[in-house]
Amino acid sequence: MEAITYSLYGTSAGAREYYNDAAKMADELIDITNEEKTIKEFSRFVKDNGLKSLDDLVYVMEYAMIGILLSKYGSRASLLHQYGGKMLEGVYALKRTGRFARSAVGRLKGIVNTALLVHKGKADSVASSIDVKYFSKLIGWLHATGEFEQETKRLEVWARYFGDKSADSSRILSRAVRVAGWFEQRSLELLGDYTSNVDSFIDNRQSDLKWKENQIFCTRTRVEYHLNMVGAELMNRAFQRDFINTGEKRVLLPICMREKGEKLCRAVQTEHGYLCNGCARDCQVHAITALGKKHNFKVYMIPHASTAFGHQHMEKGDIGIIGVACPLNLISGGYKAKELGYEPQCVLLNYCGCARHWHDTGIVTNIELDRLQAMLQIHGMS
Repeated sequence: MEAITYSLYGTSAGAREYYNDAAKMADELIDITNEEKTIKEFSRFVKDNGLKSLDDLVYVMEYAMIGILLSKYGSRASLLHQYGGKMLEGVYALKRTGRFARSAVGRLKGIVNTALLVHKGKADSVASSIDVKYFSKLIGWLHATGEFEQETKRLEVWARYFGDKSADSSRILSRAVRVAGWFEQRSLELLGDYTSNVDSFIDNRQSDLKWKENQIFCTRTRVEYHLNMVGAELMNRAFQRDFINTGEKRVLLPICMREKGEKLCRAVQTEHGYLCNGCARDCQVHAITALGKKHNFKVYMIPHASTAFGHQHMEKGDIGIIGVACPLNLISGGYKAKELGYEPQCVLLNYCGCARHWHDTGIVTNIELDRLQAMLQIHGMS
């Protein structure tokens, strides 16, 4: 096993300790925001205005996310000219229409991203005075990157709340930044062993990633890994009951888990993803598929996070899904699943290895099977 950016094994021989540490970090975040009136006020605002309501645990995560994103990208956001943002939106419009080759649009996105969004040599910082206008610029920058689609939808709801609470918005945003400062330090203590290679990966790949479509995604900071790890824990708690009560359950696995790779894997493509055909006995996809046949859940391999759920809306409460992914896709994947009517849970890959983002040729990844079984309420592995 090669730890490229993160590894749930940390300094131990297994990933179980990681899940205990992530749960502890989530508990501490809940405790530190327990007396923060903003969470309850935002929850009431959402309900009073007929907006889509989520569990307060998700709002706790979002409050920390606001502070972290302001701290990490606030200075970049303040430098993005409105015309640059419109140019980037035009690039993504080309991608959505499918009128141009994906590779060509990807190259164009990489060029524009590097030219307009990545300000080399300027330290990430947050303004001394934060207000709704500054927050709105952050949302514009995040949207322009094309990497925070689901997060920006949620932050736009918060922007509406801050607009309604204009007298307190600066105080609330400043408090979120202070919480983010605590989160960054404490998560480094609890979760830092699992992300110890992130900084060296960024340093070693900085020049290779320049002008590439995935530059911003691949250079996300350690605290953003930790945010997604804790966010996944909070989302799992928030959505667990609804997931358990669904009639159909699916497990969505990334293709980087297959043992034989693209050329030799005999999986069969369907409208929902690839179905394992049992071509390798020692493949974990095969083991999970066999478990699914025994315990009545479906297993699909998904080529990329963007294709995980398709675009069809499900009847709310019908289908529960367990998405397996590396940390940086967890929060956005949970939001997307809920948006389309699925009831989500997630399991982290024990380490990353796909050739698209992290490794020149790709390495086979895996998960903690006990974690998956517990979510599906399966006892024993017979």
